[in-house]
Amino acid sequence: MTNPELDAHALRAKGGDRAALEALVLGLQDRLFRLALRFLHDREHARDATQEILVLVVTKLGSFRGDSAVETWAYRIASRHLRRARSRLRKITFERLVEEDLGQPPNAIESATLASADARLLEEEVFLGCTQAMLQALDRNERIAFVLGALCELGSADAARALGITEVAFRKRLSRARQILDAFLFKNCGVADPKNACRCAFQVNYRVRSGTLDPKALRHVGQGPRTSLETLRAHGEIDRVRRTLALYQAQPEAQAPEALAGQIRAAIGAMCVLDA
Repeated sequence: MTNPELDAHALRAKGGDRAALEALVLGLQDRLFRLALRFLHDREHARDATQEILVLVVTKLGSFRGDSAVETWAYRIASRHLRRARSRLRKITFERLVEEDLGQPPNAIESATLASADARLLEEEVFLGCTQAMLQALDRNERIAFVLGALCELGSADAARALGITEVAFRKRLSRARQILDAFLFKNCGVADPKNACRCAFQVNYRVRSGTLDPKALRHVGQGPRTSLETLRAHGEIDRVRRTLALYQAQPEAQAPEALAGQIRAAIGAMCVLDA
């Protein structure tokens, strides 16, 4: 993974160029936010973690030697920080997903819920929340390997370097994560395999009642003319071997909250004052 512009910003920032430092942070924030969101599931926790990671990037920039891309170096810092972070969410297991969150019998979305959000967006909210929860059911090493390798699309060498392990070890973790997700999805998910009974629309009422879905404040749905569910349905011929990965790759790329850039800029300013 190479981004010459980001690498140039990093080298100038390391030499004391504050404008280059801000450009570097802005260039990294969306990438690191997507990593944190996939790993932690919750947007607020991901925002906080991203801010913490970017502060670490700034404070550790003096140790960046340029022997790898700055993006890979930043992913290394982020991966270490995320794996050490204590989860503030309930423990999710694949067994618990089946028992509590999947397989509701056929039912129509209640009219009171439809008054607040379109059915297509409610389905998408359930789909995105459910697939994110599946990632949380992986152990931390498998989860970070899957997110880096399959979703951030780092090559084996860069991902292994980011995690501080060998390429062989990384490929084993990634393969294991994909096998676990494949097995679960094709046994339970109606999107992955239409023969399964589970449908995103059937889960809406249950999630509203359980408080995990607020139709007036959807947490996961992005803007766009077509949801990721609609995209997947339009490409129903996707080969089974790739469909699990396609479920995640079809999803919208999250952008860091607008307020985050200002918070990081203020943090940079404070650190520059302390260093002066």
